[in-house]
Amino acid sequence: MRSPRVPLRRLALASLTLILALAGCTTPDDRKSPPEVPATAALGTPSPSPSTTPSAADEPKTAKPKIDKAALTYFFKIALGAEYGDNIRVVTRWMKPVVTVRVAGKPSAADRDCLGRVVSDFNKLTATTDLKLTTSATADIRVHFAPVSRFASLEPNYVPNNDGFFHVDWSAGYVITNANILIRTTGITSRIRCHLIREELTQSTGLMRDADDHPSSVFYGQYWSAPTRYSALDRKLIKLLYGGAVAPGDTKKAVTAAVTVT
Repeated sequence: MRSPRVPLRRLALASLTLILALAGCTTPDDRKSPPEVPATAALGTPSPSPSTTPSAADEPKTAKPKIDKAALTYFFKIALGAEYGDNIRVVTRWMKPVVTVRVAGKPSAADRDCLGRVVSDFNKLTATTDLKLTTSATADIRVHFAPVSRFASLEPNYVPNNDGFFHVDWSAGYVITNANILIRTTGITSRIRCHLIREELTQSTGLMRDADDHPSSVFYGQYWSAPTRYSALDRKLIKLLYGGAVAPGDTKKAVTAAVTVT
């Protein structure tokens, strides 16, 4: 596919106590043809109430993992804080051993298969936290499959003109406490939707930023690339974030001290 000349348009919001990260580009009306690759957006805010989630101290300490310099550099781009906001660059992630994921709306059989593959792929890479599909109303992550016209009613923080969107809350200690994901069902192909499922669900685990230097990565920020599998680099980031060596609130310095660079 040919890359457009204009990169993703990003919007920013910030306040004294919130870190908000928004990323977006023009989304077509449901009745019109979509762009080659639809937009995605992320928004994160601190949790409004104290979290009872286990702290980083509750996790067993692990030996320093080995990671190559290129992967660590990419980790810093993707995993440290929000894209915009208060300019705080720290690790944000789940601390629960099992994070439940509930499907809502009208996903196709292909959508469900794709979601199942993403959950399986993610769990194969993690040592501290697994995703688990559930039908419980109290699921930690909710994945809504719906037309764009319904997005605002499903997520009050939804930013218009986005085909994929996620919102996460975190505690004062940067522990993610819940997430809400929106996936567009009309006007796009099942392949594009599968890309959105993988990107949004993975970003809701704490890898929330985009970058423009690895087209095969699910975090690639340009229009034309829409991978439906994790790249080798993506797998290294997930392994590091959920390998037990780094904790919510870790800075670049703390992460560097927690690993062995090869």
